[in-house]
Amino acid sequence: MDRRQILKAAGVTSTIPLASGLGAARSGEREKADGSDRGQARRECAQPQCIHPVLGYSGLEGEEQVPAPLQPQYEVDLITRPPDAESERPLPEFFFQPTGLAVEPGDVVRFNLETPDHTVTAYHPQLGRQRRVPEGVPAFSSPVLGTGTFWLYRFDQPGVYDVLCAPHEIFGMVARIVVGDPPAEPAFGPSGPVEMGGEEIELRPPALTAGLVYEDPLLEPSTIAERGSVSWDELAPESKEVLLEFPEPPAGEGE
Repeated sequence: MDRRQILKAAGVTSTIPLASGLGAARSGEREKADGSDRGQARRECAQPQCIHPVLGYSGLEGEEQVPAPLQPQYEVDLITRPPDAESERPLPEFFFQPTGLAVEPGDVVRFNLETPDHTVTAYHPQLGRQRRVPEGVPAFSSPVLGTGTFWLYRFDQPGVYDVLCAPHEIFGMVARIVVGDPPAEPAFGPSGPVEMGGEEIELRPPALTAGLVYEDPLLEPSTIAERGSVSWDELAPESKEVLLEFPEPPAGEGE
């Protein structure tokens, strides 16, 4: 099987050192209204010893060698596909390949940037979005990375993890990682205005085409778990329809 598809390795695990001292204790006291554990997000972790629970592990060269305990069990490519002159799609396709993936708790996934300017970002209230990762998982995200780089993340807690590419979410660049046995129904958090830390914050659900992608039947958690992975090209065309919103011009403008 091509290394750029799904790579399954055997028996690779590692541990992440826990934070200690008053900083960790105090952060645990300041849990957000969404139930996330800020203490977990503050665990000490420095490259190349481990994969940080918030920052992951950024590889700035595709052939960079990472320590054996950090070797991935699976790989996902982040791709921009140019418009097809023979199709009616006016814009490039931005997608994760595969778009759905089933892994086991503790597995590491390597996200390869085949093209530039992508991120791997959790749907999380601390990032202004509806929580679509298991409760207690911190607000993780990769930086914006360039072509030929990669990012590692360990999915420790069972459940459904919905992730997005921040620059390209509205074009449908999202993915779903099912960790362990799929739940009967993903326990997503609320969207819309919610109170967090004494302030009202608007939590956004998947935007525009991203919402269509997640509605595709092949991305049901049970289907992903049964199949092992779901390719972008397997999704229905209507699930990838480009939806764009343009603001109305001020009255009188353009006349």
